[in-house]
Amino acid sequence: MFDEGLEASPPLVERLRRSEMAALDLYVVYLGERLGLYGALAEGGPATSAELAARTGTAERYVREWLEHQAVAGFVDVEDPSADASDRRYSMPADHLEVLVDRDSLSFSAHKAIDIVRAGRRLPELVEAFRTGGGIPPLPWEPEGRADFNRPRFVNLLGRRWLPSIPEVHRRLVAEPPARVADVACGTGWSSVAMALEYPKVRVDGFDLDADAVAQATRNAAEAGVAERVRFRAADAADPGFSGRYDLVTIFEAVHDMSRPVEALRAARSLLDVNGWALVAERFTVPAGERERYTYGWSVVSCLPDAMGDPGTAATGAVMRPDTLRAYALEAGFASVEVLPIETEYWRFYRLVP
Repeated sequence: MFDEGLEASPPLVERLRRSEMAALDLYVVYLGERLGLYGALAEGGPATSAELAARTGTAERYVREWLEHQAVAGFVDVEDPSADASDRRYSMPADHLEVLVDRDSLSFSAHKAIDIVRAGRRLPELVEAFRTGGGIPPLPWEPEGRADFNRPRFVNLLGRRWLPSIPEVHRRLVAEPPARVADVACGTGWSSVAMALEYPKVRVDGFDLDADAVAQATRNAAEAGVAERVRFRAADAADPGFSGRYDLVTIFEAVHDMSRPVEALRAARSLLDVNGWALVAERFTVPAGERERYTYGWSVVSCLPDAMGDPGTAATGAVMRPDTLRAYALEAGFASVEVLPIETEYWRFYRLVP
């Protein structure tokens, strides 16, 4: 496949070759995630290709090729590489369980394969959108559903570290009468669930315009045992019927995706009680480096196109600088915007005061 004995190629050639190999790795991870191969190997213990195929209801020949790739790529272990193909036994390395199986771990990364495959589905439409300046249609949930990529952050950090580090907010969330929280653009609800789990008095209303996301969020709340205090609505939070009800309004990593962020923040402000706060978490970037490269990549293929279908779009994109969020908030009627001293890998937290 690769040329041998030729002069050294330009560095970009090698970079693209490695990128191609990484993309293929993610496609194969996608298969392992979608078909439950990682989970079955972890739960059932070492297996031959036939045994793993039987556990997962899949075809042995495909599973054998998948296992061989995973062993070559270093994702799984093989006991005796010299054994006949049908006799080789494969196992999941203990330190890969968090990365490939445990969805609540901060190290869980198998969702990245889902994200990449779903983004690739829209590339033909994105080519046309570049020509017309319009947006691209949203992806249906099926066949795999949307990955819960922020779930580990919410479950492990939101209620245990981030909110407790904001004294005024923390005091209100533990006080009587029970605080009311509006979680705007809540997606599949893990932020709402996490707040309810760590603050057993609060009542949370999650709002999202995606009915499929709201249905999944409702299931997630029920499975977590907080359904009595967490409700989800496939509704616009700007509905006047919700005005003035909430002590805290949260928007986590969503403002940059909104075609009309000022209107969204104005709606968030209307939800607040006179003494309430809005808490916004957004991606932040540094002047250069892999973090900004990563964020810009998602901005090109997903975040910006999602907002471009609205003729009145602000066209924010994923690379949101603090001055951009501050300008949106002040235009929406907030009196002040404070950058909170919460250290995270990708987000910056803001408190918006009405």
